[in-house]
Amino acid sequence: MLPAGGFGNYDPKVILKKGRGSRVWDEDGNEFIDFLIGSGPMLVGHNHPEVMEAVQAQLADGATFFTSNAVGIELAEVICDAVPCADQLRYVSTGSEADMYAMRLARAHTGRDLILKFEGGYHGMSGEALMSMAPQSLANFPMPVPDSAGIPQSTRDGVIVAPFNDITFARQIIAEYADKLAGVIVEPLQRLIPPVPEFLNALREETTRHGIVLIFDEVVTGCERSQSSCVRRFR
Repeated sequence: MLPAGGFGNYDPKVILKKGRGSRVWDEDGNEFIDFLIGSGPMLVGHNHPEVMEAVQAQLADGATFFTSNAVGIELAEVICDAVPCADQLRYVSTGSEADMYAMRLARAHTGRDLILKFEGGYHGMSGEALMSMAPQSLANFPMPVPDSAGIPQSTRDGVIVAPFNDITFARQIIAEYADKLAGVIVEPLQRLIPPVPEFLNALREETTRHGIVLIFDEVVTGCERSQSSCVRRFR
């Protein structure tokens, strides 16, 4: 396993050259097991022969388009069919974009400005997301602590923060700011911390009661539960 130190939990001195299956090699020829899997998307490993075959076949017809295309629509239908709660989807390049669009959509839908997130929750690299993920100073809830320089005060003013897994506090803060809250964003599994029983249900109840958008930022578990069926269907 690669040592921690750089962005993505790896040693910044390691320069990778190639990957095959679950293994990667650096420029010096050292071999590693890739536990990072591209930060999530490499579900079937590097250079899977069926994936490579599909990519090469598509390249003959073009690499990317800025408009809808038949293959993208077909994939959207497969994903919506595989994920019971999905009615529609939007393709994005990164999780940061997905969260940014979700928070913007919540504000547009409700006409409100505030976003509630939970301390320790990671929601990408936008200004709103980089609040109290790993705070370096103490602050009373719901005051956010920026995790990066360069975030203006106006962005900080649009975010409030609550402790993860505290049902009572969550209910109270949502009720208190209900007329200003556009959305509540949460990781259903916050990195390695599972939700306590009824925590997510409580968020669903309170946001529904006050007409607030509830955003589940689910990346950690991804397609793991149904990974084998996902892989079979995409072949």
